[in-house]
Amino acid sequence: MPTVERASIEYLGQGFSVIPTRRRCKRPLVPWRDFQQRRPTETEIREWYRRWPGAGVAIVCGAVSGLVVVDGDPRNGDSLRVLAPQLPVTPTVESGGAGRHLYFAVTPGIRVPKVSGLLPGVDLQGEASCVMAPPSVHPSGRRYRWLPGLALSEIPLAPLPPIIRHLIALHRQPDVASVRPWVHRAGAGWTLQDALGRLAGVRRVRSGWVARCPAHHDREPSLSIAQGTGGRLLMHCFAGCSFGQIRAALEAARA
Repeated sequence: MPTVERASIEYLGQGFSVIPTRRRCKRPLVPWRDFQQRRPTETEIREWYRRWPGAGVAIVCGAVSGLVVVDGDPRNGDSLRVLAPQLPVTPTVESGGAGRHLYFAVTPGIRVPKVSGLLPGVDLQGEASCVMAPPSVHPSGRRYRWLPGLALSEIPLAPLPPIIRHLIALHRQPDVASVRPWVHRAGAGWTLQDALGRLAGVRRVRSGWVARCPAHHDREPSLSIAQGTGGRLLMHCFAGCSFGQIRAALEAARA
C-alpha cells in the first residue's frame, strides 16, 4: 500500500488538487481556499507530510480538479443503490464508514455546485468541497480504499452522467426540471397535497419532495415531486418507472 504522501503526489500527477487532513479526521490541516483555485506543488506536498507524518489526504473537488464525487452514505438512506444501475462504471472508493464515493469528470471550465441531500443518503461534492481519499484512515479506524478494479490507476473517470445533471437541475430550478406533469381524468386536476397524501416515505428536499415510488418495490425514495409553474404537478422516478406506471399506481391509490 502506498504511503499517504506518495498517494498525494500520484493524485497531483493525475491532475487533482490535494490537501492534508488531520489523522483519522476529515478536517484540513491547511487553509485550503487557495487550493480550490490552484493545485499544490510537489514540494508543498512533501513539506506537509514531513510536518504531519500521520496526516491523511483529501482531493479537492470542482473545476480545479475537473472532478465531482457522488457521495453515498447508507446510514442516511440507500438511494445510491437505486441510482447505481443508471450510473456508468467509474473510479469508486469505499469509505471507512461503509459509504461509496463515485468519481466523475466534468468539462474543463464547468463549475458544478456542491449539493447536500441530492437524494436521501446521497450528496454531490462539487465546488468548495473535498473528499477523503485512499489510503487515509477514517475516524472509524478503517482505511479508505479503491474497490477492486475501480482505482484511478485502473479505469478512466466517466463523465458526469445525465441523471446526476438532472438531479442538480431539479434542486436548482424545479420549475424547469425535465419531468412530466399530468392531469387526472377529465379536468379533475391532481394537487400537490393530493399526490403527497397518497405517497409513502415523503421527505422535503430543497427543490420539493422525494418519496417512495408507488410503481415499484421502492425501499428508499426514488420519486421526485415538485410544483411547477401554474401549479403543475411535476413527478419523475429515478429508478426508471414510466410516466404511465406512476400514474396508474397513483390512480389505484386514489380509488
